[in-house]
Amino acid sequence: MFKRLLDRFRQDRGLHKATVQVDFFPENQVIPQILWLSSTSPETDTVPLILLVYARILYELAELNEGRVARELIRFLDQVCARVLDGDGPPQRPRLPLGQLKLAAESEQPALKSYRAEFYEFKAGSFRLDFEGSIGKEGFYLPGAFLALLQSCLDSLADDPLRRLTRGLVRLHLYYRYRRDFWEGGSLTAGPIFALGTEEIRPEEATPEV
Repeated sequence: MFKRLLDRFRQDRGLHKATVQVDFFPENQVIPQILWLSSTSPETDTVPLILLVYARILYELAELNEGRVARELIRFLDQVCARVLDGDGPPQRPRLPLGQLKLAAESEQPALKSYRAEFYEFKAGSFRLDFEGSIGKEGFYLPGAFLALLQSCLDSLADDPLRRLTRGLVRLHLYYRYRRDFWEGGSLTAGPIFALGTEEIRPEEATPEV
């Protein structure tokens, strides 16, 4: 009986597909990494992964009374998405302004601060993200972590998954605007699910979910 319960618990945790790690080092260096563990299509899985990380970062900012920073990040990414999708050809790949931060490939020094996320997928097609990070100056480091991760996607993703990721970010902002704000716990999964789908929201028909 214990073995059956243990097997069920393991199944309920879902398939551990990836680990995201963003490390900050001396001299304002930042290294974003995605370690794929069991994905058969990492570029395809990058889209829900990044959307879940983004939703969690906005939520964490709100929990830390940094809602203004979260809204600034949303407005900025609206501009980035418009630029990426501008024109009928391949998606644009802008260099994001990271301020003091500098992207690096490796560092010989220990990290000063880190964020880590574990990405799981369930048989029904839903996802879960476990998130953890060291505390301090989240109003700077949380947005910086996401922008560094997004820049790595802009640099490395093929055109089609990059286009789908960008459209997903646009749809996630639409969800926050008309359905459920980013500081509500239910938006952590419902927002990315909406962003990955095709459901349309008409502003005049939008009502808060309960």
